[in-house]
Amino acid sequence: MSKKEIPDELRNRLDEFDVEVPEISPKNQMERLANWIYAPAKNPMELLGINGNSIIRLTFFPLILVLILFFTPIFLL
Repeated sequence: MSKKEIPDELRNRLDEFDVEVPEISPKNQMERLANWIYAPAKNPMELLGINGNSIIRLTFFPLILVLILFFTPIFLL
């Protein structure tokens, strides 16, 4: 929708609002690097849906991964 397509009533209502946009200063490279270094690490177990008390998933995921890696060369032949 372009500005020409906006009805006059809506345009008048929108003109009533006054919004102040704050200045956002750009970060320098050192600040970006520091934010990247000190960002909290993601828990890799959350990706698999493993909680602290789900011992079955914790034991079967590595077993399934080993079996997949073992049988992959057979399927590629």
